[in-house]
Amino acid sequence: MTSQSHPKIVGILLAAGLSTRMGRPKQLLPFGNNTIIETVIDNMLSSNFDDVRVVLGHCAEDIKKLIMDRGVVTVYNPDYRDGMLSSAQIGIRSINFPYISRPSSTSCEKSYETNRDAFSLMLVDQPFITTELINRTIDGYRETNKGITIPSYNYQRGHPVIFHCKYAKEIVSLGDDSGGIRSLYQSYANDIHYVNVDTDHILKDIDFPDDYTKALQESKNSNS
Repeated sequence: MTSQSHPKIVGILLAAGLSTRMGRPKQLLPFGNNTIIETVIDNMLSSNFDDVRVVLGHCAEDIKKLIMDRGVVTVYNPDYRDGMLSSAQIGIRSINFPYISRPSSTSCEKSYETNRDAFSLMLVDQPFITTELINRTIDGYRETNKGITIPSYNYQRGHPVIFHCKYAKEIVSLGDDSGGIRSLYQSYANDIHYVNVDTDHILKDIDFPDDYTKALQESKNSNS
């Protein structure tokens, strides 16, 4: 693969989950002056992603009403109960990568550009991943000839992860017993570029009510 001077990168936000461990839709929980999902979307829109799309499922209509003025493309995953892999796959299918079949027209809000070289996967429960952290990962991807770029803190992989489009077909073909997207990290270890960062924010997610309470306090402290 040749050096990637300025590949066009799609940011895909996975926001379709049931929030079972939280007990209520964490996408819609207040966070700062907005909600968790609005915070994450705003960080993505302020970054160097060339476009942003959001995969919805549980509470899709409520979430779509909330974010409809933010200029993002939404993609509906009818199989959101099957887990995060299904949402990643339908998000990738919404991009016109070669040899990848598109989802049905009812799943996608509009047609998409074909000149996209890579895609990034982000999780809706990680509002501490700032625009700066996203851009550091994007810069790392653009500075290497590796096909996968992952931010790392103390040798732990975080998000967002950026994939060259050559991996799209393999990811959308993964089955439930495949080990998921993480299986690619072992299969293609020599094609991974790690971007070392000095914060654990790339690792933090909000799964349980206690996580949310701690996240609110940390956000309050950082803004005080």
